[in-house]
Amino acid sequence: MKIDCYTHFSFERYLSFLEGNSKKPYFFTDLFKYLPTMLNVNRRLNLMDTCGIDKHVIVPLPWIESVSEVYSNPNKASMAAQLLNNELAELVSQFPDRFVPVAAIPTTNKDTMLEEYERTIYKLKFVGIYLVVGPTVRPLDDEIYSDLFSKAAKDGTPIWLHPSRPITYSDYINENVSKYGVWQSLGWLMDSSTAMVRLTMSGVFDKYKNIKFIIHHHGALIGLFAKRLNAGFSLFKNIKAIKSETNISEPYINHFKNFYVDTATQGFEPLLVQNACMFFGIDHVLFGTDVPFDEKGGYDFTEGSINSINSAFISDDDKKKIFSINIQKVMKL
Repeated sequence: MKIDCYTHFSFERYLSFLEGNSKKPYFFTDLFKYLPTMLNVNRRLNLMDTCGIDKHVIVPLPWIESVSEVYSNPNKASMAAQLLNNELAELVSQFPDRFVPVAAIPTTNKDTMLEEYERTIYKLKFVGIYLVVGPTVRPLDDEIYSDLFSKAAKDGTPIWLHPSRPITYSDYINENVSKYGVWQSLGWLMDSSTAMVRLTMSGVFDKYKNIKFIIHHHGALIGLFAKRLNAGFSLFKNIKAIKSETNISEPYINHFKNFYVDTATQGFEPLLVQNACMFFGIDHVLFGTDVPFDEKGGYDFTEGSINSINSAFISDDDKKKIFSINIQKVMKL
């Protein structure tokens, strides 16, 4: 069995809502219409059948924060979340054996956040929620998330994290936009990594026992640069001018192993999968592809992830864990 834990899908009604409320040109509409498996369920099912995928866990896009006029307005943010989650619930009701829903959560204020969590998890029976991270949104160690994290930990509800840095977050302070795709190709890895550091060092795994976070893009930069991070933590704690307070135990880097990570490597990268397994542990690595964001609408990313797992130096039993067993445990399926 193969369960892809990190795929995306969207809906034209939701895109129209965001576009209609945006004062700026909204590029997600054009991008998503360019990807045939992003909006068309039959094309998506064909992809799954061709690649031998049993289920797609859907993290719906685009995120509410992509339109500031919606995100900054509690009523509009709540409307957007309900619209997107209702569309996803309808899709899942038509194909319950193929799609698994993850809810978008409005984070404008605590009340709407908790209301949509309770509606989607308790009433609609979604398996989890997702939050976006990046330099233009609220950091996840903000106190506003405390009740949400408490509920998620108590309920055993996994939280998917997705980077969200926009193209308007420039590479240099004297420019207006990022160039050459740096905002996404490298910036999103930085966003996820930064969120992981802020969550971990703020003591989230001590405060909320058994909380489960699923990180995109094979754990971003953390596993690759664990030694560098740990060296920095050890050095900076002794220098008052740059010291950041934390109450977690040393070695700090070990706390990062609490995260779950996917295998979205955007191509054939068995060493990245192997690195994720070595740092986070086999039981915390989940088959995920980032479908449909490649030139073939997800076919390349799916093939690349499958071949990367199969080519990594891990046992056949461990490969089975990555392909389906681990995510079933995380989602309590």
